[in-house]
Amino acid sequence: MIVRRFLALSCVLLVAVLVDTEARAGGRPGTVAHDWFGNINGGYAFTTGTTSDFLDDNWTVGGGVMYWPSSWPAGIALDINYWQMDLSSESIRAINDAIDTDPNNDGLVTDGDFETWQISLNGIWSLGADPNKGLYLLGGISWSNVTGTVTEEGLVYFPPSCDPWFWWCYPGGVGPGTILVGEQSSDELGWNVGLGYSFGNIGITMGQVYLELRYQRVEFENESLEYIPLTFGYRW
Repeated sequence: MIVRRFLALSCVLLVAVLVDTEARAGGRPGTVAHDWFGNINGGYAFTTGTTSDFLDDNWTVGGGVMYWPSSWPAGIALDINYWQMDLSSESIRAINDAIDTDPNNDGLVTDGDFETWQISLNGIWSLGADPNKGLYLLGGISWSNVTGTVTEEGLVYFPPSCDPWFWWCYPGGVGPGTILVGEQSSDELGWNVGLGYSFGNIGITMGQVYLELRYQRVEFENESLEYIPLTFGYRW
């Protein structure tokens, strides 16, 4: 609850600064030597809405390219992001309760997660004459490959193996491990909107460190995944 209040206050603060007429805008590294830029980023994704009822928060990483000629007030970014969120304890308990009531099923689910690879196409808008440092808006559409799995702990067979460098061999055998109980994957469309702040040019590459806060939504037929990634990145 504290984290979500912090995120809400951060959004209010960024919006307040954004509407200030003296606020500077950013998003594009300051070099004019080229129009294409790369970026890497990482941070934490906070679930929100009904998604927080069955998934826990977790880390996210990504990167991509951006096209932004120096004469444009906006740029176009193509990003690839990955995140994995564990099923909440409430979800695991609900699944096991459903198994107990079904006479055709048995066993005990102990873990599970949602894994997503996402490609997004976004616009990045600088709202001032200087696009190199300060606030910017971003938003666009996405395609996501979402895979959900549930697992249980049990005895599994480990095959024999040999190390090709040191010639150590392991006989294998039966031991405790993780068993895949169920898996489902689908490709879904989605969208995102957010705010960012670039901290100006650093280093000989004239790159920039930036902070972004987005609202991400992946649309399913009868449900949606909603989460808010807070990420730090480097653009060059």
